[in-house]
Amino acid sequence: MPSSDNTHSKIIRDAASTFLSPLGLTQKGRSRIWVDDQAWWLCLVEFQPGGFSRGTYLNVGCMWLWRERDYPSFDEGYRVEDFFPFENGEQFRKVATKLAARAAAEVERYRSKFQTVLHVSDHYLNRNPAEFWPSFNAAVACGISGRPLDARRFFAHMLALSDDRGWVKSAQTEAANLSSIVHDTKLFRQTVLDTVIRTRKMLRLPEDRLVCF
Repeated sequence: MPSSDNTHSKIIRDAASTFLSPLGLTQKGRSRIWVDDQAWWLCLVEFQPGGFSRGTYLNVGCMWLWRERDYPSFDEGYRVEDFFPFENGEQFRKVATKLAARAAAEVERYRSKFQTVLHVSDHYLNRNPAEFWPSFNAAVACGISGRPLDARRFFAHMLALSDDRGWVKSAQTEAANLSSIVHDTKLFRQTVLDTVIRTRKMLRLPEDRLVCF
């Protein structure tokens, strides 16, 4: 029998397996993160632990793979349920079932909403973001979708930021390079595709997955 220290983790894992495995999601190692691999993006489900108490939050959202990272993170979406503490096995099984069912519904919603990069582009054009990373994601989605003027506008939001931090300067350099080729949709798509493939390798995702826009 599991110890009281990991009973709640096993309950979460069992509930996630029941609701998420049939949708094709896989658990990331032994973590509380489940991954829905859509080739050029991931839908991430995270049963996030509490800082000092046993229990869980529920985070569900999207990670676009056109930005190089070797760790899972959320570009769209995030917290959908606040913290539920573990009190006892019976109580927490009900909690885990509720959260896993909610997670499955969120995954289905994101799959429907972002079937193509054009849908992502439409999403950002409706939001018209001016924040740093949302502007980058909007620009890339628009560039892939053959909307170079919108892409340049979003890249310009990033490039206008005055910030000497290294990661900002690096991102701005990438944005400037992409902006310079966005008029050539074929070249732009291939350049972004190369980044997606590199990111998939960094995340140790299956390399035989066909990625195309």
